[in-house]
Amino acid sequence: MGVIKTEIRKLSKEAGGKRLARVKAHAWFENGKKMMNEKSVAATGKRFRPGKIYVFEYASPKWADKLEWWDKNPVVLALDPYNGNDVGINLNLLPVKVKEELLDYVYTIMQNQIKNQMKGRKSGDAIRQGQINLSYAGAKKFLGRFGFDFAIRQYIPNLKSGQAVISYENWSTIALCDFIDLNGSTVGKVRRQFRKHLGS
Repeated sequence: MGVIKTEIRKLSKEAGGKRLARVKAHAWFENGKKMMNEKSVAATGKRFRPGKIYVFEYASPKWADKLEWWDKNPVVLALDPYNGNDVGINLNLLPVKVKEELLDYVYTIMQNQIKNQMKGRKSGDAIRQGQINLSYAGAKKFLGRFGFDFAIRQYIPNLKSGQAVISYENWSTIALCDFIDLNGSTVGKVRRQFRKHLGS
């Protein structure tokens, strides 16, 4: 068990259970967005930087009528850009256990890079903290072997709004949040698609 899963277990124990930990995590995020001196959740209009986690609202694409569904409130682990768009793994689309496993794994293999971004004045500061080496090509190849590529999505930058970036120290807290807001489908249907994708 790595850092993220250990911290999630600790947060759940401190809160009196995972459900209550989720409530606290949601409150932390919502309050953090409103507080100017809260640096672990920071508003940003900038493009994705690989390895960082972003939460934002996503407007209806022009071709929405051709889409089966889309998530209006993604929580994305960013990869490098592709075809001029921001790209990342929408953590909302993964079952909770898979999401936690993925973040735990990424944090473990990228631990040295992440720790370098948590030093000195960058500590707890989502804006100051830089990116890590998490590429689209590498993620697609690796995640595809386990079915995680289902959640890799492209986002048109000018359709994003209200974007916030999360500090590396708070990956476990944001992992507890569930912001999924689907247009054209339900969570159950999407999760069934995920399981079908895993079996294909």
